[in-house]
Amino acid sequence: MTTVFFLFLFHQALGLLLALVFVTDRAGDRFFRLSSAAAALMTTAGLGLLARRFGLAAPQAPGGDAYAAVLALTAASLLLMVVYNRAWAFDWRGRRPLLFSALAAGLASVALAAPAASRALVLANDLSSIALLGGTAGAMMLGHYYLMVLDLPIRALRSLTVLLAVALALRTLVVAFALLGPVHAGLSDAGLVAAGLWSPDGVFVWMRLLFGIVGPASLMWFVWKTVEIRSTQSATGILYVQLFLVLSGELLAKYLRVAAGLPL
Repeated sequence: MTTVFFLFLFHQALGLLLALVFVTDRAGDRFFRLSSAAAALMTTAGLGLLARRFGLAAPQAPGGDAYAAVLALTAASLLLMVVYNRAWAFDWRGRRPLLFSALAAGLASVALAAPAASRALVLANDLSSIALLGGTAGAMMLGHYYLMVLDLPIRALRSLTVLLAVALALRTLVVAFALLGPVHAGLSDAGLVAAGLWSPDGVFVWMRLLFGIVGPASLMWFVWKTVEIRSTQSATGILYVQLFLVLSGELLAKYLRVAAGLPL
């Protein structure tokens, strides 16, 4: 479960950083500081779990032989998150390069943590998960700031809504390919789990699809329409439900990846 929670926390942290790329500075420094602080706290918790469980070297840890590099890149990403967060407290320039650098280090860590046998699929899975988590959490948090920053343009929330919709579409395609495509060779128990019959983890496949794909997709139209009519409070309320569904689905997805070897 250590690896499950590390992946979940770190992907959510990187997703929040990704969402910041699409938000205008007019959202205010408090929004950027809150988002980057939340990302840094989640990354710290993930690193702490890894260090306590695996130490500095363990073949069964994320990345296997590359585990030390995964740790180093994750720590580098965390350091850059903290510097980026503090940059908003002062009149520093170059905030965007700091943000992109933190993202780059984090994504490099994600790439190394993917198992070599199915790296392309797992990496596509991870990137779509990061985008979906970030789009959902970022949009929900930004919705609150329309009550505090009265002149915040609606295009800021619209941009994150587009990110959310695109990420959900990509996530659906990746999950469909993982379930239906010829990707199960060499993955432990993946065939049974993907069949979703009465395998030990089969029920979690259906729960993952219901919470992580079907539920969010059913709410997407309502989110878009409330943003279009500039009803930011209604959009934020729906995004709360959206966030709960996405978090539940992605946590189950991380479990299936680690426990059953199925990248969903």
